[in-house]
Amino acid sequence: MKRSKGLLSGCLLMGFSAGALADLAALNNAATKLCEKSKVCLQQEMAANEDLPPGMAAMLDSMMGELCKQYMSIATVGEHHEIIEPATACLNSMADKSCDDLLNGEETTAACQRYERVAETYR
Repeated sequence: MKRSKGLLSGCLLMGFSAGALADLAALNNAATKLCEKSKVCLQQEMAANEDLPPGMAAMLDSMMGELCKQYMSIATVGEHHEIIEPATACLNSMADKSCDDLLNGEETTAACQRYERVAETYR
């Protein structure tokens, strides 16, 4: 199974502190939406791939659980609240992708490109 920059770039969204509680709720909702979409896509991929080695499904489920924990860890309030809206838009744009694009796509979304530009100022 090919790994994509799209799904894995969601991990990059976890490296900041957030503020503005209303926006934080939207960000957490977007993280939940992407997590659920990722789980559905991965389950579809595993169901379609009959030649998965024994134990691979359990390992992928565990990995997805850890990824979702990272998505949900955004709830730390901090000083960079202006990054919340672009991060939310990025997560939502990734969740709106088809499963094929989410799991195998190489292109990032325009919203994620915007997020990356904003996030650069905090690195």
